Amino acid sequence: MASRFLNGIERNSHFSDQLIKLIPKTDIHCHLDGSLRVETLVDLAKEQNISLPTYDVDELRKTVLKEFYTDLTDYLVPFQYTSAVLRNAKALERVAFEFAEDCYSEGVRYFEVRFAPHLCAVPEVLSTEDVILAVNKGLKRATDTFNGIDDDVHKGIAPEYKYGIIVCGMRFFDENFSPFFKNFCEIFKHENKKKMFGIASLQLVKLAVHIRDTMNVPIVALDIAGCEASFPAINHAEAFQYAHENHMNKTIHAGEAYGPESIFQAITSCYAERIGHGLNMFDTSFFHPETPVNDKQKYVDGIIRFIANRRICVEVCLTSNYQTAPKLRNNISAHPLKRMLEEKLSVCLNTDNRMVSRTTMCDEIRLAVDIFKFNKDELWELISNGFESSFMPGSYANKLEYLKKMKLFYNRIVDMCPVE
Repeated sequence: MASRFLNGIERNSHFSDQLIKLIPKTDIHCHLDGSLRVETLVDLAKEQNISLPTYDVDELRKTVLKEFYTDLTDYLVPFQYTSAVLRNAKALERVAFEFAEDCYSEGVRYFEVRFAPHLCAVPEVLSTEDVILAVNKGLKRATDTFNGIDDDVHKGIAPEYKYGIIVCGMRFFDENFSPFFKNFCEIFKHENKKKMFGIASLQLVKLAVHIRDTMNVPIVALDIAGCEASFPAINHAEAFQYAHENHMNKTIHAGEAYGPESIFQAITSCYAERIGHGLNMFDTSFFHPETPVNDKQKYVDGIIRFIANRRICVEVCLTSNYQTAPKLRNNISAHPLKRMLEEKLSVCLNTDNRMVSRTTMCDEIRLAVDIFKFNKDELWELISNGFESSFMPGSYANKLEYLKKMKLFYNRIVDMCPVE
């Protein structure tokens, strides 16, 4: 599918499709509710008597799950349907299993999947804890299956398959977002809206820490998602403070629909160790009119140094950025990925939403190597950044050993596969 963006761009002959599939990969920025199989969405909707615009898979791809979207609002339309079918434990387990199966089948050795449990929970029917445990059950079953059937894992040639879970709070919500939020808004109807958003995130991270510590579930980080421009990360500072104090990692969507200020706030007010997207980090046109910044370029340069020095990883999602950002319309080559690397930032490639963006990790790598003409060493840098910046469960020593094995496996695949 990556080829639909590559009109007039010459294919990078260093990389065959077979090589890209076989090399070990990460995907550490991917949303579960945007990554269902289309056929599964239809099946679940029929099972649960949930209305879709059409139950024909091909027609659904044409009208809802498109190759191209007009803007971010259009891009978010499918999520109202995916969220609706993910409000029972059986469906969540199935979708999680299939997600992991799809990732592992294309050579993703480690992923971190994120989702907002509050969008799936149903008061007195399906608790937030139930949501998280159902997702983990599906992920673990798929992971155990793949580790059981992979001969290279058994022989010690290839690293085992692993995963982590990232829970997402919402930058904002109202009673129409989900049954949980309808109930939540009623309970806190006299509360200040911004404070209410923060309370929800705080309750989520407290539960996540409890589940991580008492049930051996690999919840590795807290995130916030949703409209960025009008709903700053600082509203959720208390939740991220709690995560910080309880040794839970932090990644925040920032610089996707707003600019450098949003990124800086995510890092300084909410302890973000990774930034989701960061698309507008070099853009001086996104500053809020009331921001007391005289020299915008100096401010941006300072943020770039700040991110680079602290090795804060930027989770780049080429396809979804192309589909939602007007400045990339008809020109995916304008993506700042190349400049990020020139500035020596830590950057990794990700899918964001496999179904909604109609992409895979193989597609994202194909795009990157064809557009920016990376060689095999440069590609390894992107891939290793994903492993190094991951929030992988377990000790740091084990993570380094895993990365070492990953490098040897990468070199083995590169040596084995011929160029085109």
